[in-house]
Amino acid sequence: MVNIPKTIRRHCPHCNSHQEMRVKEDTKGRASAMKKKHRKRQRKIEKGYGSFPYEDPSHRSRGRKNPTSEKKDLKLECKECGKAHKPRKPIRAAKFSIE
Repeated sequence: MVNIPKTIRRHCPHCNSHQEMRVKEDTKGRASAMKKKHRKRQRKIEKGYGSFPYEDPSHRSRGRKNPTSEKKDLKLECKECGKAHKPRKPIRAAKFSIE
């Protein structure tokens, strides 16, 4: 379990100095249905392509186990200027909380 404090003192790229930051979990926006990969998948589903989209999961993972944890993106908001940025590396954790 990864516990992260609600405020962290980090470097703000906008102020160009170390400031207190509010920590939030960044959420992804809704994916566009018009992206090429979605159009390609829909074309395969409608046309029929072997056993697609119901394939054997053992072929997909090729003997490797999939990770049980997810990468969580943090969003840091500066208390001085109010602008937000993301740190470069996301945190990989199965359980994650902001205290």
